[in-house]
Amino acid sequence: MRRVVVAISSPSLRRRVSQALAASGWEVFLWDGTSPLGESARVDAAVVDSAVLPTAAAPDTKTGVPLIALVSGLDDPFWQTRRPARVVGVVDRDDPDHGFVSAVREVLHGRGWLSPELVPYVLGGGAPRAPRQRSAQVLGEGGLTGRERDVALLVAEGLSNLEIAEELTVELSTVKFHVSNVLRKLGCRDRSQLVAVIHAGRHMAGRA
Repeated sequence: MRRVVVAISSPSLRRRVSQALAASGWEVFLWDGTSPLGESARVDAAVVDSAVLPTAAAPDTKTGVPLIALVSGLDDPFWQTRRPARVVGVVDRDDPDHGFVSAVREVLHGRGWLSPELVPYVLGGGAPRAPRQRSAQVLGEGGLTGRERDVALLVAEGLSNLEIAEELTVELSTVKFHVSNVLRKLGCRDRSQLVAVIHAGRHMAGRA
């Protein structure tokens, strides 16, 4: 049986991905960061939060374990930093369960994987940098409702729609509805631009 390690900080996403991979017939381990990956057991692939890839405690690339980076859209720092050589796949936090399964399956067969949602942007010249527009009060000036502001801030923290639904104790369809309204009201083409706008606003507010 092939062994796959999951190193995801979000409990809900970690649980969902682990269950999806286990249901596909792989043996799933949760990596706690206390020892190099592959030190105590053979590991065939790992799904890892992009935030821990550059750290000394990240899964050890010297073991040759193929790594699949988990990113939060196009604004994720992953796109602007030097990546470990063993990263052979990229998945997005909002990918469906079958997206994670497909990524692991392709990597286990010696191929690479890129989330279909990210392909148009990557092929178009790479992930765009955050816009430099001044948006210190973007949420307050965008005509958002209180719940829409809550959702927007959670999106900016990198939570997926499912995680936001669990955090706010609402239906997933409700979150999608709010995200759609936020994007429309703030004139953002997608959640990645929304995150960039919110972070730019925080940055400018801090300088005011």
